[in-house]
Amino acid sequence: MRYHKRFNNFNQQTIQATKELMLDWGADTQEQNVVKMKKWLEKVAEIYQIQFPMLKIVQLAGAGYYRINKNQICMAYPSIVTLLHEFRHAMQFQNRTRVNGYSDKAEDDARAWSLSLYYKVAPRSFRRLVRQNQIMFVDTGDL
Repeated sequence: MRYHKRFNNFNQQTIQATKELMLDWGADTQEQNVVKMKKWLEKVAEIYQIQFPMLKIVQLAGAGYYRINKNQICMAYPSIVTLLHEFRHAMQFQNRTRVNGYSDKAEDDARAWSLSLYYKVAPRSFRRLVRQNQIMFVDTGDL
């Protein structure tokens, strides 16, 4: 599907904030990663002029989801891809994209935006994670 190559014109501040988010991710504790995720949400929400979503780590969150009525991103554990994906849903519901509401088109858009941003910021890491089957919706043949 080549989701990771669909978007390529990201705001430079978004790219920089995402680089800061990813810095030392594997070495940091879960608590440190959550702090970095919240900081990223605040920065990037300001860039896209939306109300920044709150972040909540919830064991029963599955892969993660965006709660519209609370403007809240929920996930079972800190995940960069999930954060980027659910943030895109926040953008959709706050009318900062051409796609609004839950639909297959909105899900496809969030998937492409998040994977494209990750790939833009850390292409080697992205390719490694795809090869390890840690990135959904991208196959090694797509690289």
